[in-house]
Amino acid sequence: MSHGDDSYEHPIEHHDPSEGFDKTEPNTPAIWLFTICSVVGLILVIVAVQGYFEQIWKEAVYERVLSVPSEQLQDVRNRDAWNLTHYMYGNLDKSTNRVRIPIDKAMQTFATEAAAGKLFYPAKATAIKVEEPAAASAPAAGAAPAAGATTVAPPAEGAAKK
Repeated sequence: MSHGDDSYEHPIEHHDPSEGFDKTEPNTPAIWLFTICSVVGLILVIVAVQGYFEQIWKEAVYERVLSVPSEQLQDVRNRDAWNLTHYMYGNLDKSTNRVRIPIDKAMQTFATEAAAGKLFYPAKATAIKVEEPAAASAPAAGAAPAAGATTVAPPAEGAAKK
């Protein structure tokens, strides 16, 4: 099915085949200038962002780590240090019969009790399992079981169904 030029709304322009394509060269100096400016701009942005980040990082480190602690924090630390090095009643009244002892004394007492085996663990005492050497535990093929060893037969089918 062929269409004539009359069937379209707009007339179709036919170009001269001798025209071909645009034979002018691209403007390479302008393209290179744009590329170089883009790369230099990108490098400047990266350097600026890196410098800004390092400045913010240094300020944050100084503020949170290197600056002098506040008086309130220093008071809390001094109170904790005093509590760890002095005797004191647990609730600040003598009715509970609980006494806080210095940490050095507590560590010394703990080490002494551990050496004497007097530590309290709220669990049942169990015997430590001692493994037998591998050569003694694996009998040779066809050998009779060792003296005192017992073998257990599997349960009968009727017993398993109960």
